[in-house]
Amino acid sequence: MSEPNRKLATIVFTDIVGFTQMSAENEPLAIQLLETQRTTLRPIVDRHGGEWLKEMGDGLLLAFQTTKEAIECCIEIQHTVKNVANLDLRIGVHQGEVVVQGGDVIGDDVNIASRSEPFAAPGGIVVTDRVNASLMRDPVYQTKLIGKPALKGVLQEIKLYCITSHGLPETDISQVSAKLDGGRSTIEQEQATID
Repeated sequence: MSEPNRKLATIVFTDIVGFTQMSAENEPLAIQLLETQRTTLRPIVDRHGGEWLKEMGDGLLLAFQTTKEAIECCIEIQHTVKNVANLDLRIGVHQGEVVVQGGDVIGDDVNIASRSEPFAAPGGIVVTDRVNASLMRDPVYQTKLIGKPALKGVLQEIKLYCITSHGLPETDISQVSAKLDGGRSTIEQEQATID
């Protein structure tokens, strides 16, 4: 058995919106969409210095050496797939350690990236507080706090933000509020405290 390879990275997890239903209704179209995703996204990931770690059904796990490379790649991906039929993506981004062993990629930080992705709007990008702290050093990026979800299998407290600059859609809090802090977003809780 090979020794695990540990490395720090900015981890990106993507998922196709509505893919499960599409698979049930039109399997040939779903299979073609996976190939379209692969041929459309791989050159973008390569151009930004990303590593294509794993495909999990319709989800992709990518890693980048820097947050800037990861975010610029994600923005280009979202702008590109706007023009591809049925390829609506949600993207989650987290910074942390990945463990590569025997062709698999594991670790808490991988789980955080994958569990964050559902909080993105279709066509949007959600980032964790670690990534947000890095982005806030550059005024070209704008983000908005979504809240502090209890992510399944994750013990540490994580704050999630959506990127609101670069023409990206903002997460609709009402669509994800059941997953945030017992059903209320951090913003709603702070407002309740003020009132």
